[in-house]
Amino acid sequence: MLKKIALFVLALLVLLLIIAALLPSEFRVERSVKINAPAEKVFWQIADLNNYKEWNPWSEVNSEVKFVMGAKTKGEGAIWHWKGRKVGEGQLTILKIDENRHIETKVEFFKPREVVNFGFWTLKQQGDSTLIAWAFEGKFSYPFERFMYFFMDDILGEDFDRGLENLKQRCEAD
Repeated sequence: MLKKIALFVLALLVLLLIIAALLPSEFRVERSVKINAPAEKVFWQIADLNNYKEWNPWSEVNSEVKFVMGAKTKGEGAIWHWKGRKVGEGQLTILKIDENRHIETKVEFFKPREVVNFGFWTLKQQGDSTLIAWAFEGKFSYPFERFMYFFMDDILGEDFDRGLENLKQRCEAD
């Protein structure tokens, strides 16, 4: 009987490893919103990390989060470091900007585990409004993290929707 249970567990493990091998090793989550404000105004809400912390959805998660800005807070090379019980510890760095059009960021998580992902912001002026898309890309480790593929869009998508709505309200308020 014990041998049958061991074979069943082994077969189940092999099946999970095979399924994991067939799942994507990378993910991308993207959301967009139309904001009734010029691209320049929307752009600097993101490219100036002093503004970013005011509308991003993770600042709301835990009032105990400690934020530390780097020596540079705007444009390429700007750094925003956070540490908190619920959100862990990490750092966002603006890697590249194309003013009023595109921003690329590196998002490093140090705790609870080390991970590096990348964020992308694309802005398109449409008359008096701006269409903004926020995307996030990363890699899954093998084998068990790959099962997160089924949940990443739901997990991050909800936060992105909330963050974009916060950004929209902030940009349209003035």
